[in-house]
Amino acid sequence: MNFTLSKHAKDVMKNRNILENWVYDVVLKPSVYIKVQKDEIHMYGIVAEYNERCLKVVVNPIKEIIITTYFDRKMKKRGCK
Repeated sequence: MNFTLSKHAKDVMKNRNILENWVYDVVLKPSVYIKVQKDEIHMYGIVAEYNERCLKVVVNPIKEIIITTYFDRKMKKRGCK
């Protein structure tokens, strides 16, 4: 699937200094994949270039859009690798 970035995702990426390639790396190879609903999936992955922090990417697979993204401190302790 080819996911596009929502306006909200672009805004938060800019405000939080999250690079687009980090987001797409997580989407392509998530270390944790949680299907919340049919139209919402949470994907997690470690960003080595950003002090090994766990990046969460929320996507809508039906519309093929990235809704939001942020670094999740709690998930790092729960298995984000």
